[in-house]
Amino acid sequence: MKIALCVKHVPLDENVQVDPATHQLIRESAECDINPCDLNAMELAKNLKAAAGGTIDVFTMGPAGAQTSLKKCLALGADNAHLISDKKFAGGDTLGTAEVLAGAIKQIGDYDLVLTGNESSDGATGQVGPMLAALLDLPVVAEAVSINVNDDGTASLKKKVAGGTLQLKVQLPFLATVPFGANEPAPPTLRAQMKANKLPINVLTQAELSLPEEKIGMEAALSVVTSLASSSAKKTAKIIAGSAPEITEIIAEGRK
Repeated sequence: MKIALCVKHVPLDENVQVDPATHQLIRESAECDINPCDLNAMELAKNLKAAAGGTIDVFTMGPAGAQTSLKKCLALGADNAHLISDKKFAGGDTLGTAEVLAGAIKQIGDYDLVLTGNESSDGATGQVGPMLAALLDLPVVAEAVSINVNDDGTASLKKKVAGGTLQLKVQLPFLATVPFGANEPAPPTLRAQMKANKLPINVLTQAELSLPEEKIGMEAALSVVTSLASSSAKKTAKIIAGSAPEITEIIAEGRK
């Protein structure tokens, strides 16, 4: 079974700097790591590989520093890592990102399953996964919390829905997005991480992918950030003590 996993290298610091001209995050100066729910997707991919065999290819689009997220995936069990990096890709919107990821995945090979995190912690749009599925001409299942591959070329899934889970059966190949908390990702061992740090990373640029330039980068973006403003809201928490009737009365008074 061939699995493609797409991850994102995201800032960890809430005080990350923003370029005043482009309104883009300055990722090079921020402390970054792999997007949290992408670790859930990696854990799911690792479990599928253990059950059904095969390989995991991990992809990310970003600057050179994004290699650290790829190497973490290699330490967790991915077989090959691909960094998609070029200044011509910078500043693209979610569709531009999906175009670049699709181009890279198509170039590397055919896959039985493509996995992404459900959303990123820095943008939280949840758009890239479904857009990528459309560009790859694949069916998509969002918020898949478990996947089991069957002998008949299908997969049985559990999809997160309001109030529970929905059981589905899907024909391979397809794309699934994985939500945060779908499983409990195990951290890489020190030995595995040290070994992964020495493994090569395949770097793909616009020269290798030859993507239509009218579809990538800032100039092609159909959605742009036009302004930024700091939040002025200040929230505080108050502990309410007393019996249930007393607490109810306090809450009721506070809503008047």
